[in-house]
Amino acid sequence: MVRMGWVLVAALLSTVTACDGTPSPSPSGQVATTSAPTEFAAPPLRLPTVAPGDACPVTEPQPWPHPDQASRVLGPGPLYPVADYFRSGVLELRAMDRQQDGTYTKKVRWIGSGYAGPVLVRAARIDGPGPAGAEFAYLGEPRDGGHHALLVRPENDLPATTTVGGPGCYAYQVDGTTFSVTVVFRAALETAG
Repeated sequence: MVRMGWVLVAALLSTVTACDGTPSPSPSGQVATTSAPTEFAAPPLRLPTVAPGDACPVTEPQPWPHPDQASRVLGPGPLYPVADYFRSGVLELRAMDRQQDGTYTKKVRWIGSGYAGPVLVRAARIDGPGPAGAEFAYLGEPRDGGHHALLVRPENDLPATTTVGGPGCYAYQVDGTTFSVTVVFRAALETAG
């Protein structure tokens, strides 16, 4: 009877060990690993269009409650481009921002609040042809025509860049598992003074 009790204890311990998330050896002796599901189907790109010469329907900045991070942000969130990088609502393109291919790359930080999970940020010019994109500096990878990342915390401060082809009207589409938002901005050459 004592021997049967030890067998039962050993069986229970092996069950607990298998359920604790620790990889267990397979019959071949190799350790089986599992990964968290990161599948994320990119929603269709649904950006507004603006006729050439029409006013760009720029997203109005809103105050950010944590002034140590930013004074203003763009869009309804939960992932926001920091509006402080848009002087008077405009992403100013300087000669030093111009790349060899003719595009302009600017620093535009992003702040996340209240969301953890996969995100996809895409950008496009909406008043004509031209390249555009956004990329987090230390997180994620190019995917589905944009930049995909997995946010592991609900609060994030993300160094990033935005690339545009030149002056014009542009939009970001920001998608997560629980949201899809559009943020419109204008890019213009820096004015003297």
